Amino acid sequence: MFAHGTRTLAVAALAGIVGCSGGGSSPGAGPPAAPTVTPLAAAPTPPTAATTATPTTTPAPAGPATPTPTPAPQGLSATTASLSFTSSVAQAFQATEAGYAGALSVTSAAPTSCTGIATYSPATANGPTTSIAVTPIAAGVCTIVVTDTSGQRVSVSIMVTTTTGTISSVGRSI
Repeated sequence: MFAHGTRTLAVAALAGIVGCSGGGSSPGAGPPAAPTVTPLAAAPTPPTAATTATPTTTPAPAGPATPTPTPAPQGLSATTASLSFTSSVAQAFQATEAGYAGALSVTSAAPTSCTGIATYSPATANGPTTSIAVTPIAAGVCTIVVTDTSGQRVSVSIMVTTTTGTISSVGRSI
């Protein structure tokens, strides 16, 4: 009985194993069912140097260059309003216009022309500052005008008096 009972146990144990592996209730009842796998959520990956965002500053786009403004002329002026001559020694004055590098014209015209009274030099020069030399010739009053290309002007009066000569005592009684 012991031998017979051992076989029965072995067959019963084998049937239980086969029944468990097939997923059915009887051995050989068909192909085993695929096990259902529920995926686990993946653990987050720690950041690495390659995936870590590094803040950067983006340079401002280079737009058109901002032009440097040209300084506006500041007004034409002279170092003096008049020159007085009592001898034949030349004198000079300066005409200045800050921020201006263009041409300056030096003239003397009617009704106060310096022709025969005084000469001046140069007739033209470039700003911002030029020196004008004036040489007296004969007694009289005239005006020298300095003008820039935009029409600004400054005038300098010239007065030449005669201080040379002789005094005669003829006809005088003392």
